[in-house]
Order: sequence, then C-alpha cells, then structure tokens
Amino acid sequence: MIEIREVERGLIAQKLGIIPGDRICWINGNAIRDEIDISFNESDDDLCVEVERKNKRMTFYIEKLPEEKLGIIVSPFEFERCNNACIFCFYDQMPTGLRKSLYEKDDDFRLSFLYGNYITLTNMREGDFKRINEQRLSPLYISVHSTNPEVRRQLLHEGQATDLMVMLRKLSNAKIEIHTQIVLCSEINDGEELERTVFELSELFPCIRSVAIVPVGLTKFREGLFPLKAISRDECLTVIKSTLSWQEIFREKFSIGFVYPADEIFMRGEFAMPMKEFYDGFPQRENGIGESRIFLDEIEEMDIEGLKDCKGSIVFVTAVLPLPWISLLRKRIEGATSIACDVISVTNSLFGKKVTVSGLLVGKDILNSLALYREHADIFIIPRNCLNENKIFLDDISLSDLCESLGKRVIAAPSCMHEFPGFLKKEFLL
Repeated sequence: MIEIREVERGLIAQKLGIIPGDRICWINGNAIRDEIDISFNESDDDLCVEVERKNKRMTFYIEKLPEEKLGIIVSPFEFERCNNACIFCFYDQMPTGLRKSLYEKDDDFRLSFLYGNYITLTNMREGDFKRINEQRLSPLYISVHSTNPEVRRQLLHEGQATDLMVMLRKLSNAKIEIHTQIVLCSEINDGEELERTVFELSELFPCIRSVAIVPVGLTKFREGLFPLKAISRDECLTVIKSTLSWQEIFREKFSIGFVYPADEIFMRGEFAMPMKEFYDGFPQRENGIGESRIFLDEIEEMDIEGLKDCKGSIVFVTAVLPLPWISLLRKRIEGATSIACDVISVTNSLFGKKVTVSGLLVGKDILNSLALYREHADIFIIPRNCLNENKIFLDDISLSDLCESLGKRVIAAPSCMHEFPGFLKKEFLL
C-alpha cells in the first residue's frame, strides 16, 4: 500500500474520484509497492482497484483499453542504499554544502530500470531477480568494473563476496537487456584485466548490449582515501588502440562494436572523436559516451540562415575539457552572422583542477568567472548538464540566483544544437 501523491487531470482515477492522499492497496489482487507495480498492473483491460481513504476501503471495477493509464502518481519509494565502499567512489570525494540529494548513495535495480542508474548487484536478493523476470524490468544498467572476482572485490571493498558472472548469467537467461560500465582505475583494472573483463562480458551478448569504459574521476577531497591517480594521456591512447582492435572482432561477430570509451578518454588522449557509426546508435549516450560526436555533427548541420540579421553579443561558458567543441560553435556562428561571440572555460575550484567536465561545474565558480565579462555580453549561455531539473547547480545555487547576481540573462543551452538558431532568434537577438 502506497500513498497517491498526484492524480492526473482528465484520466481514469480523477473521473472515479480518487484524490491525492488516498492510498492504493492493490490492483487485481496484486499488492502495490511502487510506480513500477502500477505501470505493470494497469496494462490489463479489466481492473479491480482497491483504494484506502481515512481507513475506509473503496473498490473500483474498471474496463478500459490496455494502453489507457489510470493517472495515478505515487510517492517515491525508499530506495536501496549502496553497501559498498568503492575506492573510487565520487560520493566520498565531495565537500559539504552541496545539494542534499547528492549524498544519497543508491544501488537499486528499480532506479536502474526507471532512470538508467548504474547498480552493482551486490545487494540483490532472490526476490529481486524474480521480480525483474516477472515484470520484464529491462534494460538494466550495471557497474561491472571487473569480472575478475578479486579485482572487483578490491575496487568495491565488497563486504560479502558475490559472483558477478553468475548474476549476469541469471539475468541473461531471463533475456534481460543489460548495459554495463567499467570505471577505469590505473594499474588495477586496466591492461590485461580490462581485456579479460570486456571479452567475458561479450560471452553474454546479445543480452549484454554494450560496455562503457569511463576514466576514474578524482577531486581534491581524497585525503585518507585509496591512492588513485588520474588516467594519463598515454593510458587513454592505449585504451583507444585496444578498443579499436576489439571492435573489429565484435563487429565481425555481432555486427556492432559492443565496447565504447567515454568521450573524456578521446579528449584526454588528444585523439579525434570517432564518427557516429562507431557508436552503433549511441546505447551509452546517457553515460556521456558519444555526446561529443552528436554535438559536433549538430554544429555542422545547424541551419543559421535565420540569424544573419541578428546582432548582439554572447559569452559561452564551458569547462576545460569541452572547450575545443564550444570554440567550434563560436566560429560557426561568427563566420556566418553579425553576432559577437566569446568563450570562457571555467576552472573547477570546488572539486579541483583535475575535474574538467561541464556536468560538475558549480554556480559559485561560474559566477566568479562571469563577473569579469558582465559588461561584455548581452547573454551568457551555460551548459544544461550542470543544472538539475529545478535549475539548481551542485552547490545549491540556482540559475535565477546567478542572473540576479550578474544583472544579466544567464540561459542554459538547448539540449539539441538543431534547436539553437531558433532558440537565439526567438528569445534574445531580434
């Protein structure tokens, strides 16, 4: 039984008189634990739904089309916490004073299914596997790091040894689609260990559809933690060379490349970003893999004819690593319009200079950098991925706070560069 937080207007639940604060008990005799249970059970065309209001039970008999939704939104479930102590865990490298949600370490298969969160499988129970199978909770996203039990145990500081490959085979036998990731730590799970992991995972294709290789992220807050070092340029080049070789094998066997390094590895290795065919439909895009190629292609294809008569000045804000790509966007606009553009890269003073990705930029650093440009721009455009859905930075500063402090409009860039010309013309530069 779970509380109903919201009832969608015009849908079945509202028409029946169900209201927020009611508690949904079961659907067709099946207990309701979370939003997944609702979605799974409401797909039948004949429903018997029991709801409780102030200790009074109400039963509703419903005939509907299978695709019709009840329109019930329930309160968030209490998710499973991570029981590992990974030597590379980013949570352990964060200062105090950030958004509260950032300190919640989840490791829950339901969040993996709903939102693509990566899980380790170390806290899975038999009932969890049964539910995944029964409700077809697919795809799932799994942090592997290594298929060598000893290496994985070292990386995760796993209290209870679990056999990852046994669990992956169980999911594979149930025909659950899986996407995996490896956080690469120098001299621990790289080299031969990385190759072993990639090829052992490939044995479970097609259920395992992709392997992402991402470099370990290190902040300046590592005092007392395991002595890790950042992946070097030469190590990135080694990973790229190995991946290109492995992809040849996998394309011959599977017709896809199967394994994909993070954009950051190509950037750190100063290696040209692969063409879109390399990414096979971008299965790991939400993990930041292939996003740069999409961005570069969208810049090239961007129709800026409608901006030729626009005038004004823009300052693009970015982090150190993506600076070359934003500079290309600047050249594209300045070469074909009368818009004056500038680009500034913001050094991450909160997490440390080694953190160079845009998604970890914080409001205070951006504010300090933009103060020098206050009189030189009509608009400041920042990366969308450094804000949450409520337009709040990691350090709990809001986008509106930034605008107020600067006395200028600060706008998050559209998520798709195809939308960028219309975005500028409509909002700012007419």
